[in-house]
Amino acid sequence: MKHKPYLPYLLVLPGLAVLIAILYPFLTGVYWSFTSYRLTRGEPKFNGGENYLDLFTSGEGWHAIAITLTYSVSAVVIEVILGTLIAVALNHGRYGTVFRVLIVLPLLMPPVIAALMWNVMLTENGVVNWLIEAAGGTGPLWLNSPETALLTCILIDVWLYTPFVVLLMQAGLKSVPAELREASAVDGASNLRHFFSITLPLTVPVLVVVIAFRGIDSLKMFDVIYTTTQGGPVDATTNLHVLAYLEGIRNLNFGAAMTVLVVLWVICYAMSYVLLKARRKEVSA
Repeated sequence: MKHKPYLPYLLVLPGLAVLIAILYPFLTGVYWSFTSYRLTRGEPKFNGGENYLDLFTSGEGWHAIAITLTYSVSAVVIEVILGTLIAVALNHGRYGTVFRVLIVLPLLMPPVIAALMWNVMLTENGVVNWLIEAAGGTGPLWLNSPETALLTCILIDVWLYTPFVVLLMQAGLKSVPAELREASAVDGASNLRHFFSITLPLTVPVLVVVIAFRGIDSLKMFDVIYTTTQGGPVDATTNLHVLAYLEGIRNLNFGAAMTVLVVLWVICYAMSYVLLKARRKEVSA
């Protein structure tokens, strides 16, 4: 058969099409972030870095960044610690199979449905406050107070995504050789010493993956926050993603909205780069 020199280029076309399909909207959004593009004013007009200057010189922008980082760090820390403890308990528990099925149930629920469910239960006269008052306490205004709204959203996130951490950490724990536990037991090491000296170091690569997935997902969290508080009360839960929605959909200010999303992308990219670099070091060590 005669060689066809164009055949390798044809094989590249599907991948090239996918790359263009991804890069075109991304680069368009980056361009819009340097324009004063409003849907009510026609074509985008280049304004340099004015949108970024406004974002980083306004209290609203820094507040959204602070809320984004606070939400992400708090949720990930709680979920990793709690998920690891539950995974260890299930790994050694007698009824691990039953609890393993129960613990994964929140993960099967769509985040919007879960947020709506908790929104109903956490109202002033909801079932959670009813239980607290039945026990002799006073229920707070969970989602209606600036002091408690962000913490409540974080707790909903923890309820939703801790099962994800449990599943991955259980897989990591199963990969630790049983011979190491037997050897440490022979040497007289306690369960706590075995966990911190052997089990935890061997599951660090899994932990890095867990933190990467949950960290990036929580940085761009939208559905839980918007479904429960819509960024309020006032701006107590307005993170970068919610701020971008408010600017782009409500105010029709696409330039400002894309500026916020580009900043959010940079934060997510920086976090993933640091974590993946750390994971490569752990794997090669």
